[in-house]
Amino acid sequence: MKPEIHPSAVVDASVELEEGVRVGPFCVLRGPSRIGAGTLLMERVSIGPYVTMGARNRIHMGAIIGHEPQDHSFSGGVSETVIGDENEIREYVTIHRGTKEHSRTWIGSGTLLMAGSHVAHNCQVGDRAILANGVLLAGHVSVGAGAFLSGGVLVHQFIRIGRLALLRGGSRTSRDVPPFAIMDGTHTLRTINRVGLRRAGFSKEEIAKIASFYRRFLLSGTLDRAVLASFDRSSPEIGEIIDFVLESRRGICFPPRRETARQGDGIEEAEL
Repeated sequence: MKPEIHPSAVVDASVELEEGVRVGPFCVLRGPSRIGAGTLLMERVSIGPYVTMGARNRIHMGAIIGHEPQDHSFSGGVSETVIGDENEIREYVTIHRGTKEHSRTWIGSGTLLMAGSHVAHNCQVGDRAILANGVLLAGHVSVGAGAFLSGGVLVHQFIRIGRLALLRGGSRTSRDVPPFAIMDGTHTLRTINRVGLRRAGFSKEEIAKIASFYRRFLLSGTLDRAVLASFDRSSPEIGEIIDFVLESRRGICFPPRRETARQGDGIEEAEL
């Protein structure tokens, strides 16, 4: 099936549209770019240049993908935005391309980027991650597969968000958020993401191992990297957490401070 292009759309000759692509009214597509089969661009979408997009994506009104980064060091060179398959990119989402020449911003497959969220230059967003309304990712942020960033979350540049982590609404972080954790406030760890783990197919036994590890190390307030490095990697997930912590350059989110802990925190930790 040939691409359908609304008469009001502007599409550069260097833009490749695969089978079944639909381009809505007043869209502007700059090349070189490639849009994968079955993708829908609703009205007033801006794409490119240097965008490579996979198949069956749905891009809603006013989204801007592949524009120049908001970075003073950007010199106008060739950098990319790469997007996988079957993503839902809602109204007025902005995704900027890489800053340095030949660098890229990367979005996986099956993600949901809700209205008004921003993915800055050189970010990496893993498969099935969700960015709720108004999430702001600064440059070079990495979001792990299946992570959930609730509404209004702010993430500092060069921060890593681990796989299946959950950041509560209105929270902010300038520290790395480990895999499977729940974070809120200002980079404060609360508990593990039990619901997310169950939905991802983890067994009760696997969840219990992760919970025990978090209680012993990350929620104890006495993290010792030497002890952590020698810890028995009793499951792939424990190994994943250990490696994440040991590779951190920005530091890891910390547990609630005793003098400012909220009344409910003890209950949450007891549920670990």
